Amino acid sequence: MGREEVVRRAVGKADAFELLSCAFAYPDERLAQGLVDGSFADDARACLLDAGTDLATADSVAESFALWRDATTADVLADMRIVYSRLYLAPGGHTPIFPYESAFLHVERGMKGVPALFRTPVTLDVERLMREAGVVAKNARKEPCDSVFEEFELLSYLYAKLADALNCDDAEAVAAWTERIQTFEREHAQAWLPAFMRRTQELAAEKPYCAFAALALTVMEVHS
Repeated sequence: MGREEVVRRAVGKADAFELLSCAFAYPDERLAQGLVDGSFADDARACLLDAGTDLATADSVAESFALWRDATTADVLADMRIVYSRLYLAPGGHTPIFPYESAFLHVERGMKGVPALFRTPVTLDVERLMREAGVVAKNARKEPCDSVFEEFELLSYLYAKLADALNCDDAEAVAAWTERIQTFEREHAQAWLPAFMRRTQELAAEKPYCAFAALALTVMEVHS
């Protein structure tokens, strides 16, 4: 694989993870509009192809978003906010799917009690890895840094830095950013995000979050 192709794949992963970070944050009008006008599907397809996904898979994932084309932005946004709140934000310790690594694993492993959201060993380690990479969580005082969207944002940043290093043919930087990516994926992202996505698919059938989860699983299965 030539350098140009390797750079393209790293950029594709960076762009795909940025798209996923937006998809799994609390839904806003821009996200809903992207589903309605088809731009989200087009971006997803382009990212997957750049990342190295085969054409049939990229087309299939993009087509999964067609259900919301030509709907009204207001209707899609309202529906997404209801589903998002039901799945990820239900209060009182009864959240169907915690959107935070530490809390998700707490439930997944059958641990007792309501999971803590801040200053857990997991959140502290994610914070450390972010800091070492030169990243500061956007809203660390109000939102745990191990949220699904923050972790996707970090992955986007790491792959973008790798792409820059590859483009500059800086072998030392390539090795350093590759090691950061592998460490974060091994110790955090792969430890919970695939299970989080599969659980989302189970509970969000025929909703955008089911399609977002399929996109995430496809991106995470692509080898750069």
